[in-house]
Amino acid sequence: MNDYLIQLYRDDCLWAEMTVAGARLSDVRGELQSRFPIVEGFSLRVQQRKEQRRIVECGPDGIRLLGVQYQYLEYEDA
Repeated sequence: MNDYLIQLYRDDCLWAEMTVAGARLSDVRGELQSRFPIVEGFSLRVQQRKEQRRIVECGPDGIRLLGVQYQYLEYEDA
């Protein structure tokens, strides 16, 4: 399942951003567009989040996940 980063701008100034599950992208984007209309200076930017790499540690207790780095790609259907 893909996750998406939605950024809400007003007059080209970032107001908010949220991560949304792919299954809810259409619903959330539609709700944001209806509540924050373009005529009032709002715009949305949507990026798809892809896992780039995992950082792990191997020790006497086994393998442990330390972190995940993500890459954000422009989502063309936005």
